Amino acid sequence: MRAITYLVIFLFVVLMLVFVPKPGGDVWDPRFIVPATAALFTLLVWLVARFVGTGENALELIVTAAFIVLFAPGAQIFFSRDESGLIELCSQCIVPFFLTQYNRISRRNFRRAYVLMLLMGIFCSFTHDGITLPLCLAFLALAWRRRAEFFRLACWPMVAGWLIGTILQFATRDRLPSLTPDIEALTSRTAQVIGLLWDTKVFVLALGLTLWLSTVSWGRAELLRLIKRQRLITYSLIFALSLVPFAPLGIDNAVTSVCFFAMLWALLIMKRLERRYVGVARVRKSL
Repeated sequence: MRAITYLVIFLFVVLMLVFVPKPGGDVWDPRFIVPATAALFTLLVWLVARFVGTGENALELIVTAAFIVLFAPGAQIFFSRDESGLIELCSQCIVPFFLTQYNRISRRNFRRAYVLMLLMGIFCSFTHDGITLPLCLAFLALAWRRRAEFFRLACWPMVAGWLIGTILQFATRDRLPSLTPDIEALTSRTAQVIGLLWDTKVFVLALGLTLWLSTVSWGRAELLRLIKRQRLITYSLIFALSLVPFAPLGIDNAVTSVCFFAMLWALLIMKRLERRYVGVARVRKSL
């Protein structure tokens, strides 16, 4: 059933690109750009669903695809039918792939691949400045929690690579953020970023779902379980929000960072809501 759902998503994107083309597209031959874009988008849905865990049934996959179309940073150029759309989709695919590998790798022996993992961390971090710093802080927080066994885990070169890439992000900038910004600048920047975030649907959705779950007992229990099981996303979202007043890599990147992790957080909550309401109804119907 999941394979059929992925096929439906692929065909839907193809039909949308063919019959609802965006102005300014068709830089390349449509016979290449259309299936390539559809294939990359389907791959992105698979990677996000695999990382978040929303690929168990057709409904979860459809919701995941809808979230990506509506809320993913850069989604407005996914279907531009030119090289910018392909580049953006490739860039978006790299992040969930990296995070999935980080979660999957534990005590396996990957010594032969350590250099590749290190380079992959540097590349992903250096080319994704929107999420570089909060994700780096999340990696370091998790590494500190597992400090007694961290270097026995196979994922440590990925964390080291991401840290190096983050340092390179700041080292290659012409102007570094001030370590002692004045209160007026902090207040102004915070108000500007919060205003931009409030205009984004995904931040409001994630905030609303979180506040709603916190008002009921079973929702609070679900939130606690979610925080314990998804510490990487939780820490990344907390750090992204904490860095909003400083916006060390720029206001646009601060907004992008919060929106990206808010999208993953909202997907995780939607998954639990689907299991509680739709899943229970499905089980009762089958009895």
